[in-house]
Amino acid sequence: MTTICGYELVDVRRSLRDAIDQRNRRAANRWTAELVATPGAVGSLWASYWLAWVDGSTLPILLRQSWATVEAAAQGHGDWVAFRNDPDVRAAAAEMTTRLLNQPRPTPVVWPTKEITLYDIGVIREQTVPAAADSRAVMSVWKRGEDDMEIRILAGRWLTFLETGDTRSALSIISWTMMPAKVKCAARGPVLGKARTSAIWFWLELGRSVTSVTKHRGWPTMCAAISHAFETHWKRWTASERMRVLLAWVLQLRTCFAGTAVEWSATPVDQRTEEIDLPYKEVAAELAGSGAGIRPPQQLEPQTQSKSKSKSESKIETLSKSEAKMAAADAALAAMLGIDD
Repeated sequence: MTTICGYELVDVRRSLRDAIDQRNRRAANRWTAELVATPGAVGSLWASYWLAWVDGSTLPILLRQSWATVEAAAQGHGDWVAFRNDPDVRAAAAEMTTRLLNQPRPTPVVWPTKEITLYDIGVIREQTVPAAADSRAVMSVWKRGEDDMEIRILAGRWLTFLETGDTRSALSIISWTMMPAKVKCAARGPVLGKARTSAIWFWLELGRSVTSVTKHRGWPTMCAAISHAFETHWKRWTASERMRVLLAWVLQLRTCFAGTAVEWSATPVDQRTEEIDLPYKEVAAELAGSGAGIRPPQQLEPQTQSKSKSKSESKIETLSKSEAKMAAADAALAAMLGIDD
């Protein structure tokens, strides 16, 4: 699929996430407008929002609430032109982009490598089975005869590691259960096919179960919001992107177990109509222009492409095309407003 200005949809999603990661407000707002203005692409916008979320327990709740509002607007209008011109839709998208741009930068944490995961599992198996393996949270999720016994034991160890702050071992356990032919999980997920038996659904359900007894109801609400995001955007995310969201979820659970104080109220976002509409004017200017730099370049036929082109060269070429399009859009907007260098 391509967007309204002719960009590849997958490239726009990635560019939006990168712009938020780099705190590039202008680019983030531009790609937000691109996805709102493109018919049927608002789901991709919220899928990108989830991938850009890296910190904060309130953001997942806001993402689900805002998605419900935008989804209702899309169904209510029934026409994509009316939808993208709705000021409430534009304001909701701009607000979420701003909140993600304003989120703090946490200390980088990554999934353990395959070698580290296998080493950690070897060490963990030699340890005594924790009492948490028989806890109410684990037993309410684990299904006898459908889930392997080992995943029940690992679930108990996982809860113990989160309580003691051993995040690496907790991540290794999840990572190991995601490897092919390691453990058998019952069908839980609402998606179709083999994805229903993914261990991701077991861990999401366990997280929601264990947070249901916490002092603040925000934690189970956060877990429910993340589970809903996986149900909604499973097919839009790649396997690595699902692991990215799952990693952020595990780190938030660690915050819950550590008893860290969390501000559950969302601070208001100051927005002005002219600032919200500016990136949409850029989209309109790009659509109105006729320069070759604005229009997406014609793709070469597979047989005429150079087979010797490396992945790095292809990536650089793609970036240069995107930058050229953005520069052309800037020039078109400046011309429309009567601005010159």
